[in-house]
Amino acid sequence: MTDLSETTAAFRLWLEVEVLPVQAALVRDEAGFCERLSPEGDPVDLPRRAMVAARQLFAFSRLMGAGLGGAWPELLANHARDVLLAEHLAPDGAVLPIAGGGSAFSLYDVAFCLFALAAAPEAVLPRARAETLADRILTRLDVLYRHPEAGFEEARPRRLPLRANPHMHLLEACLEWIVSGPCDPRFQALADEIAELCLARFIDPGTGAQRELFDSDWRIAAGPGNAVEPGHQYEWGWLLLRWGVLRDNALAQAAGRRLIDLAEAHGLTADGLAASLLTPALAIDDATARLWPQTERIKAWALRARLATGPADATLAEAKAVEACQGLMRFFVHPLRGSWWENLAPGGAPRSEPARTSSLYHIVGAYHELAALEAHRSRPVAKEETRAPSTA
Repeated sequence: MTDLSETTAAFRLWLEVEVLPVQAALVRDEAGFCERLSPEGDPVDLPRRAMVAARQLFAFSRLMGAGLGGAWPELLANHARDVLLAEHLAPDGAVLPIAGGGSAFSLYDVAFCLFALAAAPEAVLPRARAETLADRILTRLDVLYRHPEAGFEEARPRRLPLRANPHMHLLEACLEWIVSGPCDPRFQALADEIAELCLARFIDPGTGAQRELFDSDWRIAAGPGNAVEPGHQYEWGWLLLRWGVLRDNALAQAAGRRLIDLAEAHGLTADGLAASLLTPALAIDDATARLWPQTERIKAWALRARLATGPADATLAEAKAVEACQGLMRFFVHPLRGSWWENLAPGGAPRSEPARTSSLYHIVGAYHELAALEAHRSRPVAKEETRAPSTA
């Protein structure tokens, strides 16, 4: 498949016909959603996390909005909502990472809960209720975990290194609130703060790569463990493009494109898949192809195609998005129809291991961007229309 429409249709069919029945029959249960599913279709018994419930609420809300799968997405979204509200959101705004597991703080889980609340449609969670819950979460976060310069701590007392990754998902959550309708102005302020923190501190001025770990003053942490992740170059690139368009910030848009180009130049394996890790000097350090970086590659190039200002750029970006989707579909060749492999070894052989059900968030996000690109390409454009397309 080399055509955008054909590729998007195949992706949609797989989600609708194969994925949703598996989610309803094997992943959903009375306690919520299992964390992992074996290649034989057996749930793996693990503690239930807020992050999974939030990601499932987002994924099924998106599929509802896309009109996929009849009644399944709404049923599953309602189930995810019930689990999130009952097990993971405390009245004081605390997010409980593990169901029944106490009140430990996780900035990562806070980000995903805010994200899911913004994405949930009115039919699943009335906007006013979502806003009330988000207000409590934001207020508690500001009071207890503010970093003195920008962003947030991840523990009290402080735990180092500080990480870019939870902030990336906070930015994603803020953008979801902004584009989904009128919202608390704190979301716009926080989006601005995190995007500017990324531009000022998260990007290595020597290589141009986004880095992961930082000291207490947001300086890049030394040491071999602070690798470069191609998937996050694509993901930050996608987010900076979105924020740059919303704020009419040309520098952010240029930085987003540079991160995507860097991942494309240095982060692809001989199989044409996004690798897991690069060294700080941008050599491939782990050529294993994980599922989620392929989805971020799709999102980045699909958005670039929508934002392209000339036909040559649009054609190239669209071809890259289709190529990335073809790569992702290699992970879907699985003995359990509707499930996926998490990792392909160099050469393309899958590693036989349970599928992470939280990966559906990545998969559905990639489909959403690819479908948005197809819709954008298909619509008639008036000659006088010059504004950049929506990044919703």
